[in-house]
Amino acid sequence: MTPAPVTIAGSGRAARLVITCEHASPEVPAEYAGLGVPPEHLHDHIGWDIGAAAVTAELARQLDAAAVLSPVSRLLVDCNRDLSDADLMPADSCGVAIPGNARIEPAERDERLRRFYAPYHDAVDATLATHPEALLLSVHSFTPALHGRRRPFDVGVLFDAFDDLARELSEAVSAAGFAVRLNEPYSGLDGLIFSARAHGQRHGLRYVELEINNRLLRSDAEARAVAGRLVDAVGALLPAATSRPG
Repeated sequence: MTPAPVTIAGSGRAARLVITCEHASPEVPAEYAGLGVPPEHLHDHIGWDIGAAAVTAELARQLDAAAVLSPVSRLLVDCNRDLSDADLMPADSCGVAIPGNARIEPAERDERLRRFYAPYHDAVDATLATHPEALLLSVHSFTPALHGRRRPFDVGVLFDAFDDLARELSEAVSAAGFAVRLNEPYSGLDGLIFSARAHGQRHGLRYVELEINNRLLRSDAEARAVAGRLVDAVGALLPAATSRPG
C-alpha cells in the first residue's frame, strides 16, 4: 500500500502559516525490503531528518498552522530534490551504500515518483491553494558532524530570497537562546531549499527553511520542547505574512 502524505489542518483559509517537512519519516514500504539498508542506518540521519516531524507537528499545533509531511524515507525518493538531482534516489549516502538504489530502471524511477514524490508535492500545492497568503516554512534537521567537520551551532536559517525575512527569523531564534547561522549547514543560494523555493515561487508566497541540530531532537519530548521555544520566533513573522510579495 502507498502511504499518503500526512496533512495537519490549520484554521481554514485564515491560517497564516503552512509548514512542510520533506524528510519526516524513515519508513520504507515492505516491498522495497528496506532498500537493503540496515535499520540502524535507515533510522539515522541519512534516512530521515531526526526530530523534524515532531517539531513540525508541535509548531502546527501551537500556531494553528497547516502542515504537510512526507511519509517515506528520503532514501526511497528525496522530496527536497529537483527531478534532475543526482541525490533524488541516491546510490550511497555519507559512505553508506544503498543497494536498492544501485540500479534503478526508468520504470521503477517513474513508479517511485508517481507513488511517493508527486503525491507529496501535490498535497503541498493543494494546502497552499487554500492558504493563499500564508508564510511557507520548511522544517529540517541536520547531523552535528558530517565528513569529519563539526557543526557547532543549534539552528540554521536557509534562504535564497526574502533576505529580510531570514534575518528577522534568525534574530528571533537567537533571542530564544539558540546559536544561529544564516545559510548553514547548507546554503539556499546553492539551490538546497528546493521544495520551499518551488512551492513558494509557484504560489507567490514568502518562504524560508529552518535546519535544527538533531542533537537537540533525540526524543519527541525534546523536539516538542525545541518547537515550544521557536513558537514566538516563528509567530512574530506571521502578521506580515498576510500580504503577498509584489
